[in-house]
Parts: sequence; C-alpha cells; structure tokens
Amino acid sequence: MSDLHHRSTLDDAFCEWLLSDHPDAKAEREWRRGTSLRQLRESAADIAGWADRVSADPRQHTPMARDLADTIGPMAKASALRAEIEEAEPDDAYVARQRADFESHMRWDHPDYRYPAHLTGPSAASYPPPPECEPEAGP
Repeated sequence: MSDLHHRSTLDDAFCEWLLSDHPDAKAEREWRRGTSLRQLRESAADIAGWADRVSADPRQHTPMARDLADTIGPMAKASALRAEIEEAEPDDAYVARQRADFESHMRWDHPDYRYPAHLTGPSAASYPPPPECEPEAGP
C-alpha cells in the first residue's frame, strides 16, 4: 500500500478512488491526513516558538521581527488548533465532505457527475486503485 503514498490527487480517477470505501483507500486517506496534520502542527509549533522567543526578549530583535512575531504567532497557534479540530473529525464525516467537494469539482466538466455508487459500501473492496496516469510529454 505504501506505493500509494506518492500518487497525485491531481489525477481525478485516483482522487475518486481515494475517497472510496475500499479498505486500502481508507488506510491511505488516514495516512495522508495524519501526515499532513502532523506537519501542520509541527510547523505551527516551530513558528509559535520563534514568535514566543522574540516576544520574550523584544530588545534583542528588530522592529520588523517583533511585528512579524506579533502577527504570525497568534496565526500559528490558530493553525495548530485547527489541525487538532480537523484530526478529531471522524473519517466518515471527512469523506462525505470531500466527496461533495469532489463532485463540485467534477461538475465543471461533467455537469451530471455523481460520486460512483460502486465505490461506496462493502462492494468498494472489489475496485482496486486505477492505474497511474502517464505524465504528459513536454515539448
């Protein structure tokens, strides 16, 4: 399944499958979500830590650094909180929201698109990920 980690969600067929009820799709979604949210929390903690250090000893920093710390410190803390809230969202709620967003995306080119029923429920386990798209050749 780790070979799925490198697949691009810019590939609509893969993105559609990734939102399916296939057990491997669920595991990959959880891995991607967990990795993304962990990176967001770590970045936010690093930025908030820097802002706290600048604020703790403002005379050691330029006015620009102090202004930046005053601006991005609270934003980083808010980002970390959002990541915690997103992580608490159950997968079924997350998938329902993502499927609705994916349907909206697909309807730009396919007005009647509906998320495929065969990719939902237990029967989705019968549908492996689509083959990887070949990158388009450049000029």
